[in-house]
Amino acid sequence: MATLEDQIISLLGATLSNLETPRKAAEQQLLSLYHTPGFALALGSVGSHVGVPLNIRQASLLYLRQFVQAAWSSEFDEFKGVVLVSDQDKAHLRGILLDLALNCPERKLKKAASYVVSKIGSADFPEEWADLLPTVLRTVQTGNEDQVSGALKVLVDLIDDSFNEEQFFGVAHELVGSVYRVATNDSINPLTRALAVSVFRACFDILEMILEEFKAQVKSFADETLGTWIPFLITILESKLPPPPTVQEERQKAQSAETYRGLVAFKLQTVKVIASGISGVTANLYRR
Repeated sequence: MATLEDQIISLLGATLSNLETPRKAAEQQLLSLYHTPGFALALGSVGSHVGVPLNIRQASLLYLRQFVQAAWSSEFDEFKGVVLVSDQDKAHLRGILLDLALNCPERKLKKAASYVVSKIGSADFPEEWADLLPTVLRTVQTGNEDQVSGALKVLVDLIDDSFNEEQFFGVAHELVGSVYRVATNDSINPLTRALAVSVFRACFDILEMILEEFKAQVKSFADETLGTWIPFLITILESKLPPPPTVQEERQKAQSAETYRGLVAFKLQTVKVIASGISGVTANLYRR
C-alpha cells in the first residue's frame, strides 16, 4: 500500500502537468487530504527528502505554506476554522523546516522553507517556538556561508512577519551587530552580504512604523547604529563595479558573472536602505 508521502508525490507531479484536467483533479485531491492525520508532516517530509525530484520538493513546500495559512493557527487571516496539525507534528515540522532553511544547498528550497518558517514563526514565536530566533542568530554568527545565507533569508522574513516592538528591541543590537559583521566581510559572497544589508533595511522599516509611539527608543537605536553603518554604506555606494561579464561568461555561468550579479545586488540593497529605510526614519526623527 502506498504511503501518504507516495500519494503526495504522485499528486504533486500531476499538479505540474500542462494539462488542465489532471492538474485540477490533483489540486482537488490535495485539498481533500487536509484532514488526513499527518498530512502537514508528510508534506514536510517530501520537501526535505533528497531522493525526491527538486521540482516536487519545491511544490511540496509551496503547498505546505498554503496549508499552514489555512489550518495551523487562528492567527492567520486565511485560517479555515480548524487546526489540523497536532502539537507533536508541529514541533517535528518546525525542526524539519528550519533545518531546510538553514542547511539546504538548493537555493529555491531554502527560500521556500524560509517563507514557511516565517509564517509559522508569526504565529508560534516566541511562545511555542522560543529557540527560533536564538538558533537563527547563532547561525548568522557561527555558520558556514551557505548556512549564513539561509539564516539571513529567515531573518528578513521573520522581521517582516513576526516581530513586535518588544521582541525587536530585545534583540536589535545583537541582530544588527551580527548582520553588520557579515555585510562588511569582504571574503563573503556579495549576494550574502546583500542579504545582510536587506536585514538591516527591514529593521529600519520596523523603526519607521513604530516611531510615533516609541520615539525615544528609536532615536537611541538610530544614534548608536547609524554612526557605524552610514560610513560603510557610503563606501559601498562610492565603490566602482567591475566590468560586466561578457556574453560568453553569462552563457557559461562563469564565476565572474555570478560575482558581478552579486555586486550589483549588494549595491542595490545599499541604495534601498539609504533611500527608503534610513531616510524615512531620520527624516521623521530628527526634524522634530
